[in-house]
Amino acid sequence: MRTVVFDIDTQRDFMEPGGRLYVPGAETIVPAVRRILEAARDGRVPVLASMDAHAAQDPEFGTFPPHCVVGTRGQEKIPATVVGPFRVIPNVPQPLELSEGETLRLEKQSLSVLDHANIDAALEALRPELAIVVGVATEFCVRAAALGLRSRGIDVAVVTDAVRAVDPAAGERALAEVRAAGGRTIALAEALR
Repeated sequence: MRTVVFDIDTQRDFMEPGGRLYVPGAETIVPAVRRILEAARDGRVPVLASMDAHAAQDPEFGTFPPHCVVGTRGQEKIPATVVGPFRVIPNVPQPLELSEGETLRLEKQSLSVLDHANIDAALEALRPELAIVVGVATEFCVRAAALGLRSRGIDVAVVTDAVRAVDPAAGERALAEVRAAGGRTIALAEALR
């Protein structure tokens, strides 16, 4: 089965205590996220990693506090999620070439990685049947990615050991939405099989 891993927003501002939009307890999922990414690297499974990349006066800051501003430490991926070569893809239309074993970091300015200008080209090239989803925050960007992928007919498995919610109850509701849309929630052990 053609599989792709979606690593959602594992950036310092979300993942580290003291980050500008820290997801409480996010650091607890780091070992599971890393194991998924290492397994993807070792199995030559493509990884699409979303990254918030906001301008200093981004409109999103009307809803959320400033976070992941381009060029700041908070916008960086946490070191544990850097497991191989990568290429940053700005959110502007451009020819997209995929190299085996290379993570594509898709910069985004909205909740959903599926709003990225090059996501259609990436999905067309990869033709995934299954998307394994990890990262933060469950009720925001993880939910948006999982539901967006399901709406495109791609099987989705959200790894419950490798996602974290800002509000646990809202996170559970988001996972229920994913299941209602035909997606699955799975444990780390199942994801590593």
